[in-house]
Parts: sequence; structure tokens; C-alpha cells
Amino acid sequence: MKKRLQKLSYIFVCALLLLSLCACGGKSKDHYKKYVKSLISINYINSGNDYKDTGSTKQDADALYEANMNYFADQIIAYYNVTLTDAHDLLYPEYVRLAKSIYTKVNYSVSDAYEKDGTYYVDVTILPIDFFNQTYDDVLNYINSFNEEVQRGKYNSYTLEQYETTFSAGLLTILDRACVNLTYADPVTITVEIIENGETFYISDSDFAAIDNAMIASSTNDVPAEPSDETEGNE
Repeated sequence: MKKRLQKLSYIFVCALLLLSLCACGGKSKDHYKKYVKSLISINYINSGNDYKDTGSTKQDADALYEANMNYFADQIIAYYNVTLTDAHDLLYPEYVRLAKSIYTKVNYSVSDAYEKDGTYYVDVTILPIDFFNQTYDDVLNYINSFNEEVQRGKYNSYTLEQYETTFSAGLLTILDRACVNLTYADPVTITVEIIENGETFYISDSDFAAIDNAMIASSTNDVPAEPSDETEGNE
């Protein structure tokens, strides 16, 4: 079957353990800033001992990070219409690796906490990673070329695993190359409310969702229409 791109209106990583990440051990402007910075870090980078500032354990932080990377890998696979029927065990780790590589380039800053009407806030300024727009032309050209080869019958003798592996090899080469020098969309600032609850504090799911939605820029390109004719063959 011919390849096409899928339209994704946004990329949203589920913060599966967010509700359990309530910081404690002191409430101050400095603690609030550290908490927000660390929460973002364990979701996208998972570096060092940042989990300690979020009220999480290392085990929970690792699980959250891996779940987020798997979810983003799934979004990449869906957007590029990749099928992993027979080559899943071989190829899926490559897309998780790509997701992790992209997220090492998250670009954000967290302001000092400030008080307004008795409530504390921090501003998170994000440069959204423009990965899908940056790679669109190269990937579209690759897909068109690949489809021409499908029409010519190049892959008729391929097994499904060989077909899937061949398509992903070319795609991942393009996407890995883009990761070396990612571009960014215009900055977005998200104002986050610090919610105090007894001896603990946290941010809401909706505030974290706003941060998350801003990390990766949505694709603004029109997706080509699905081809009306399909070749016989593997996919």
C-alpha cells in the first residue's frame, strides 16, 4: 500500500503519574520554581536527581519518562503512517530512541515564582520544537519516491518485515539528520499556578497539559490526500 502522512492537530504526552507528584518539605518561591523545572525535566529528559524536587521516587520518575517516550514514539509512527506488523520488535525501539533524541532538545525556561492575590505562579517560556514542519518536505519527497518504487513493483518480492524495515530505514535517516539541528517555532509562555494543599504543593493537570502541548509544534502543513489507487503487495 502507498504511504501517506497523517494529520495530527497536536502532540500530547500523557503525564500518567502527574497526580502523584506533589512536592513537600518546604514552601517558598525557590521551591516552587525548582518543582516546576524538575517536573518538566523528569517528563522529557529524566536527568540526574530532579525527581527529588517533585515528591517522586526514582522508579516512578523512570516509569513516567519511559511512558512519555513510548507515547511520543507512537505519535511519530502514526503521523508518518508507519506499519510495524512483522518488524515491531526490531523497529519500535528505533522510534523510541528517536523520541528521546528529539526531547533532549527541549528548550524552556522557568521564571522565579511570584505572588498575586495570595496565589503563587511561575511562567514557563517554551520554544516549541518544530520537528514535523522542519522535516515535512524531505519526508514528503521520500514518501513520493517510495510510492513510485511501489508502483514499479520493486517491493513485490519483499516479505512484510523487509518492506517495513526498508521504509523505516529511509525515514529514520531523514528524521535523525534533523535532530542534529532542530529548529523551533515562536516562543510560548505558559503561566502555571502553584496549588497548595496542606504541607504539599503541585500544579494542575490542565497546566501541565498546556506545557506539554507547547513542547512540540503542531504540523501546519497540509497533508497530501490519500492515494486513490493502491498497489498489490505487502502493506
